[in-house]
Amino acid sequence: FTGDFHAIGAANNLLAAMLDNHIKQGNELKIDAKKITWRRCIDMNDRQLRNVVDGLDGSGDGVVREDGFDITVASEVMAAFCLASDISDLKARLGRIIVVTALPENPSPLNS
Repeated sequence: FTGDFHAIGAANNLLAAMLDNHIKQGNELKIDAKKITWRRCIDMNDRQLRNVVDGLDGSGDGVVREDGFDITVASEVMAAFCLASDISDLKARLGRIIVVTALPENPSPLNS
């Protein structure tokens, strides 16, 4: 299908933005930014973006943390998309993706 890569990258990066926004807006789940395993993706192999530090604005517009980019075809969203047998299977697979390894009060991982 035309546009699948773009849609998958957008879905992947929306989750990354939602995590960052949750932390910025009070962090009710008490997510430790150092434990976030979810990486952004881009449809280009750029070695300089594999490991980055973001949120350096300083005006309070973000939380400084280490981050990185993977290529879209290597993202977990793409893996779920490729393995899913139908839309309900895709939704279930996307819901089981782990985005944070552990929360302070709860040692179990946080799923998407």
